[in-house]
Amino acid sequence: ELNMLKEVVSVSNRFKNMKAEIKRCDPPCVPYVGVYLADLISIEEGVQNLNSNGLINFAKMRMLAHTILEIRLYQQTHFEVEVVPDVIKHILVNCSNALSEDKIFERSYTLEPRNQRPAALENSSSSA
Repeated sequence: ELNMLKEVVSVSNRFKNMKAEIKRCDPPCVPYVGVYLADLISIEEGVQNLNSNGLINFAKMRMLAHTILEIRLYQQTHFEVEVVPDVIKHILVNCSNALSEDKIFERSYTLEPRNQRPAALENSSSSA
């Protein structure tokens, strides 16, 4: 079962297996938002805003809209969450040493290097 789970959450082919599993689920469902963020980043960085004629690239806008609409589908579905006091206690006790946002970014950047760091984070790191 662990190997099957690893296969589902694999990042290969831009989360192809996870996307297939999410599509098979009937809402309510809490999908891994990283799948959609990866798609949005890929579209934004990989597709030009203007086409070869210098006009707005509506194909890109449709791809972005489709991805955002999928996210909104899950946001609009009512989801009943049962409060489990032991889980809340566990989170409060064990998450007190969580990483800061900068540390999380550094870890992410180490695991998946990008072409350049966002300027906003560059400025916040240099002032610390």
